[in-house]
Amino acid sequence: MTKLHTLVDLENVHPKIEDLRKLVPRMTDAWVFHGPNQAREAAQLKAAHDAITLVPHSGKGKNALDFHLSFYLGYVAARQPEASLVVVANDTGYDSMISHAKTLGFSVQRIGFQAQAVPAVAKKSVAAKKVAAKPQAGAVSARTHATSESPPAKTAAVPANKAVPANKATGKKAPAKKQAAANKPAAKATAPAKKLVQPASAAGSESKAYLRVKKALAKMGKEFPHRLKSFHRHVQAMLGKDSAESEMGMVIRQLERAGIVTIAGDQVTYWPTSGGAAA
Repeated sequence: MTKLHTLVDLENVHPKIEDLRKLVPRMTDAWVFHGPNQAREAAQLKAAHDAITLVPHSGKGKNALDFHLSFYLGYVAARQPEASLVVVANDTGYDSMISHAKTLGFSVQRIGFQAQAVPAVAKKSVAAKKVAAKPQAGAVSARTHATSESPPAKTAAVPANKAVPANKATGKKAPAKKQAAANKPAAKATAPAKKLVQPASAAGSESKAYLRVKKALAKMGKEFPHRLKSFHRHVQAMLGKDSAESEMGMVIRQLERAGIVTIAGDQVTYWPTSGGAAA
């Protein structure tokens, strides 16, 4: 297998290992020439490929690295005349030396390298991300100061004389006063005082039997029966012997509602009160 040696001027170009493989696909060996400023970059190339030899230079003269590379090219060509040699550099100063090597029958060429430029938009985007990720000290200080000096948030004041309804504050519980009123036993309803109703002739609601008894009582004058049993006998007689007991009871209730008679136990009084012989 024919060897293909690649000699890289790392001061002039800065390819990565992927770039070298694209430029020289059949590369078997590589020689990387670098100065002190490219030592780290050269070490990365060395770590990525086993057949890379680093050639540092410590000279400070003009074109010192170029002379190193030219020397090694001649050295490798002399040791392996059948091998191919490629110089990776954009420096056209190598062209004269390469042309001379070709006249001597060696396979030598120079390949330039241009790193792909990062689009301006991408650069700005990366820079913006870095700025956003690293806030300025002044901004942090100002924000911290603003936080420490900012007044406390205002809270909505509730007027002192405006009480919050109990059912809103505690759910659906009734207010204390209403609850106490609910637990308090209801007072006994007092019966309204019984008004003395003057007898009135409500013809629409008065039955014929009632009117007959009322008329008969009016004719009795002061001879009213004051005992209940005697009163019943008189009412029965006024209604007629064939009248039912229920009819008599209905008439007596009507007389009481009209205030014409008042029955208390065994005693019967009349309106207006008048003395009558006991019967």
